[in-house]
Amino acid sequence: MNTHRNMIAKIITVLSIIVCYVSSEDCGQEELTNCARPLQILQSTSELSIAAKKEELEKLCPDLHNGLHCIRSYTRRCMTLQQRNQFNKMYHGTNQVIRDLCKEGQYQDEFLKHAPCLRVVQAEYEVCTKRYQETMAFINQAKTQENVTLTEDESVRTVCCSFTEYLDCSEQAARKTCGEETAQFTRGFLDKMSSTLVKTYCDSYYKGSGRCREFESAAPSLGLSTSLILSALLSYLLLNR
Repeated sequence: MNTHRNMIAKIITVLSIIVCYVSSEDCGQEELTNCARPLQILQSTSELSIAAKKEELEKLCPDLHNGLHCIRSYTRRCMTLQQRNQFNKMYHGTNQVIRDLCKEGQYQDEFLKHAPCLRVVQAEYEVCTKRYQETMAFINQAKTQENVTLTEDESVRTVCCSFTEYLDCSEQAARKTCGEETAQFTRGFLDKMSSTLVKTYCDSYYKGSGRCREFESAAPSLGLSTSLILSALLSYLLLNR
């Protein structure tokens, strides 16, 4: 139990305060973040429908593929084999979404079918991100100021409950305007794009679990950016070298 708690505490630390550099100048957090920048368009709920037409998707996909190529190059140069295997496992969902989204087939067709309505819901999606940003700001403050106290367990619960509420909020926004089918697609899309690292350690923090009561009655939240997730993964791997 203590081992599990310590691991969760380590994860939440790298999620809330990303300060990570490795020995080589071209193997730092900044380069990895730059690699991930093209992917951030897929990590924001407010940009789920950025490509409402196939032509728009065809323009977007080369940048997404370039981002993935840059990340692969980074992991080969800057990580050990064990670190690289862990990283690839954690980032598998994002890779899979981009592959499926950028090739002709069922998933691409489904995305394009839902995208026009999802564009209408953008304003509501932005509500889903606001409270998370405030929550993370509070956690950062608690980590840096002596007059604000927040235990590691409280930090874990706060981020994990926010993660759950983010998925619920996005799904509900899509359901309200676009219907059940689009809501389920939205949930699946965002769930795949989320870090395996986060999902693994937040698995028991779900609506109705009794661990997120105050969040269940509050405004939903969250917007985990690609750069935040990548930085968290990098920090996690370095902490476990």
